[in-house]
Amino acid sequence: MSKEKVLLLFDKNRPFWTKKLVALAGESPEELDVLESLGLVAPRGDGFVLTEKGKEQFRRWAAESWLEEEPGEEPEDIVLEERRLELALRFDLGFKGFKGHKQIFIRPKLSFFPNLPKDRIYSYTAGNFKWLFMNDPLIRNMQDLFPRDRKPKAEDLKTLEKWIAERKVSVGEFVPDLLCLNQCDYEYYWRDNVPTDRWGLLNKDRIFIRYLAQPESATIEDFAEDIAQYALFLLDNRLVYLPSCFDIDTQQQSTFTWWIWCVDTVSQAKELSRKLKPLANILAAPASPTDLWLLTMETLRAYDKKAESFYEFVDEVARCITR
Repeated sequence: MSKEKVLLLFDKNRPFWTKKLVALAGESPEELDVLESLGLVAPRGDGFVLTEKGKEQFRRWAAESWLEEEPGEEPEDIVLEERRLELALRFDLGFKGFKGHKQIFIRPKLSFFPNLPKDRIYSYTAGNFKWLFMNDPLIRNMQDLFPRDRKPKAEDLKTLEKWIAERKVSVGEFVPDLLCLNQCDYEYYWRDNVPTDRWGLLNKDRIFIRYLAQPESATIEDFAEDIAQYALFLLDNRLVYLPSCFDIDTQQQSTFTWWIWCVDTVSQAKELSRKLKPLANILAAPASPTDLWLLTMETLRAYDKKAESFYEFVDEVARCITR
């Protein structure tokens, strides 16, 4: 069964695997050589991708295992794909999810609205940064239509659909590299549900991660674009999908929603911190309550424990720049 299990790792969200990452996932990396000899995977860079024959075999073995998964396509950027996968695996291994339930998604396809033009989102001139979108008429209209302190109900989705159609509201795509959801004390929450919980975020702490391959070339505008999408996504949930239960859960406990930029080395993180720290709280403001963090692959790889909770894990491997 080992070669079957290794081949089934190559799903649409994890199309590229190296021997090190297969071992990190708890499987036998030698099975990659077996799969290559059978013509099911082909070498790419330091790792492997599925061949056409491998995709066909993936579908057969997935069906036999009652898995509703699709085989992965060869990625355009295998280095970036490798980093995303390693991030996901190390986050999964890094903490226990004490008395709870954790989920980790690679490149989840989320969306946000309204998708405003850049000149209505922020201004950045002569070193002065200012958010604009919270005073935009469309945002004000949405806040009036969906009061933040009301209780969610199924009819809200029809109201949203009508509003988007009538106002011709543009919807944007929001795709972080990683989304980690953590729900503590699962037995207390599993019966709770909200009909408008579109993204499955109810009663969960959330970590959104963006990997930066070349942080030295990233600009304030790049970081602002990340946070604008993040903040608008959170605003949609606070106003429309999970009003009254996004930042405080159904058991009246606080939930955490954090944004993390991840780089390769500690030295890169230090340089990035110097660039971002003066503006960090301004950047975070429209997404508040939230925190912005910096994380490195170097620190993750050196972490040899399993923290009791994700709070402990993040606190040990990342650095908050908004406190």
